[in-house]
Amino acid sequence: MRIFVQDAFRWLHEHSRAGWAILLLYAVAVTFPHEEVQSWVGELAKWMGRANLYRIAAAIGLVTAGILSSIVVPALRQHPAARLVGGYWAATLLLILGAWGLLTANNTELVHYPQYFVPGAILMAITLSPFESLAWITVTAGLDECYQYWGLHGGWGVPFDFNDIFMDLLGGALGVVFALAIMRCQRASPPDGMGAFLRRTFSKPCAALLLAVVLSGLALGAAGKMLLYQDEHNQTYWFALSRLKVQSFWFFDETWGPKTFHTLSPLEGPVLLILTLAFYAVLNRKLKIGLADGPA
Repeated sequence: MRIFVQDAFRWLHEHSRAGWAILLLYAVAVTFPHEEVQSWVGELAKWMGRANLYRIAAAIGLVTAGILSSIVVPALRQHPAARLVGGYWAATLLLILGAWGLLTANNTELVHYPQYFVPGAILMAITLSPFESLAWITVTAGLDECYQYWGLHGGWGVPFDFNDIFMDLLGGALGVVFALAIMRCQRASPPDGMGAFLRRTFSKPCAALLLAVVLSGLALGAAGKMLLYQDEHNQTYWFALSRLKVQSFWFFDETWGPKTFHTLSPLEGPVLLILTLAFYAVLNRKLKIGLADGPA
């Protein structure tokens, strides 16, 4: 299995245009049928009962994590950066468990993790950069939520769903760390200075785009053109990041699922995403990354 995955990563890196085409087709396939998939899940819940569906979804999630770990752990035994990469694998699984417990309404939302695991691993093979890969994941997940917030659910009283974007980011991070366990990488000695690291990181196209999005958001917020919450009495702003202001930390809606969970606010969401990206950016600074049979 490991040799097969190494060969697949090598092919994706050597045929990056084909890799990008695969990613584009994948993004279209998993984004636009959103309502059809929701309807199918609803019918499945009616057939087997919601409780059974949630149990099966949880079981599939745990089994998938076990299978992936059974590939990663042996791969780390001879890995030059086993402690660092293994630590990030464990940390990512713990972050997923935390998000599962605190940020999800029902277990079918676990689909976010395998959905974005695939592009996370592919992007890592193409870019050889953890931060650039996760920048693409964040932008793609954000566009997915834009489609739902302003397109599919344009008239609904819902927030721009930073919970989903955070889950997507963690799924992509799991794919990135999985790829690092399989690929050839070693600790950088010495690591780049902070200035050189930042210049190298933000010279990549999507990292630069993500920085521009953050700075644009700050500028729009300061100018009053972007609001955190919808204001029906304000006619001067362009858009708001939420049409639902949750009154307490915990939120429950039986139509969403059986769990009480926290909905990330339009302020908490971006801050959590930035902190998470910074956490994984450390890998860019501490690792030299190459393909399994290429120079590191």
